[in-house]
Amino acid sequence: MFRYDTTINPPAAFVQVTLFDPITELSVQKPGKLDTGASITVLPESVVTTLRLKAMSEGFVTGFDGKGSLRPLYYIAMEIAGYKIPLVEVTSAQRSDVLLGRDVLNQFILTLDGKALTFDLRDP
Repeated sequence: MFRYDTTINPPAAFVQVTLFDPITELSVQKPGKLDTGASITVLPESVVTTLRLKAMSEGFVTGFDGKGSLRPLYYIAMEIAGYKIPLVEVTSAQRSDVLLGRDVLNQFILTLDGKALTFDLRDP
């Protein structure tokens, strides 16, 4: 069981994420915000720089504001709550945390308990 981050308003579900370049195996840890409304996972641009990721293609991505743009797409491996995900196609943006979208979250059983400000994330 994990606890929501209550330092932000409203509180939100965050989990520590280890991100790996699947080729070089360089890694970095970042907090990951669980976002069931996002279809794709979004890395901070600082992670792209730190891991020296190379864009594999581009894709049209629409943000929460409804505006779309052509964004670079990367392949990355990650570990969340002790579970490894070998390869995920992600994009990047100017942000400080990882936005974990349904492309990653749908690989887990996720139970959110907003009243108790806790959540459970486990591998089926």
